[in-house]
Amino acid sequence: MKRLFYIFLMLSHLGLYAQDANTKKPVFLNMNEALESELVVAQLNLRDQFLFVIPDDILKFKSLEFLNLMRNNIENFSPILFNFNKLEVLILRQNSIKYLPEDIRKLEKIKKLDLALNNLSKLPDAVGNLRKLEYLYLSSNSITHLPETIGNCKNIQYLDLDNNQLSEVPNSFSKLQNLKKLNFSGNQFYQIDNDWMNLKNLVELNLENNQLSHLPENLGNLKNLNILNANNNKLKEMPDSLQNLKNLTFLSLGGNKIKKLPKDIAHLTSLRTLILVGNPIDSMEQSRIKKELPNCAIYF
Repeated sequence: MKRLFYIFLMLSHLGLYAQDANTKKPVFLNMNEALESELVVAQLNLRDQFLFVIPDDILKFKSLEFLNLMRNNIENFSPILFNFNKLEVLILRQNSIKYLPEDIRKLEKIKKLDLALNNLSKLPDAVGNLRKLEYLYLSSNSITHLPETIGNCKNIQYLDLDNNQLSEVPNSFSKLQNLKKLNFSGNQFYQIDNDWMNLKNLVELNLENNQLSHLPENLGNLKNLNILNANNNKLKEMPDSLQNLKNLTFLSLGGNKIKKLPKDIAHLTSLRTLILVGNPIDSMEQSRIKKELPNCAIYF
């Protein structure tokens, strides 16, 4: 059964490295190569180069659009980065950055920002100025709250905040109407606000490993939802509106306290995988669920 969870975890992170460089432009793999080139340096990959600071010579690359600084030893978000007014992709994953300066607002063209696996505890209000931001990766930090200004980032499609310390989100969160993939696994949520269910374009929702005792009654408003993962919470039941998720193909509710599913579960005609391992579901209810969902692979 663990294998199923691992498979889901892998699938849910496939989009993570969609931050690849533009294949139509050369990617320079070290500073010397870039400095010696006669070509315009638009893409620079300095991943795994044991950097503690960003080299000053990088300022020579005024046309930089893509910068990968993943897995170095950088502790500070360098002001050098604010000189690149064409920068669209910035990857600082797996460093030791503790805070983001308010001047991050200067990265006006940034579309993809990866700060996962750092030491962040909060985001500055200025993050709301990143109006073109589409992908934001903040997993495995120590973030306790999001600024109200996050609602200004209305182009965000993918938001990854798993393994932080969040227990709530600001009221403006419901303004993220272009959001398609949302990962809040491994946080401290005890409840989900009803306003989340207004995120009509949401396709994937991961709420695994929180403290949820129930999901909103208007869960069924998420008409485009394909994947819902709520493993390892404290759920005792699912809302009746679950039946309205006609596009749902994958539903994982393992490790909860659910005894029965809603009576109209048969309406989930697109559902192909249902994981219910680790719930106190008796044999009679198991038989009913199998009968109601004949085209679905079910795991008890």
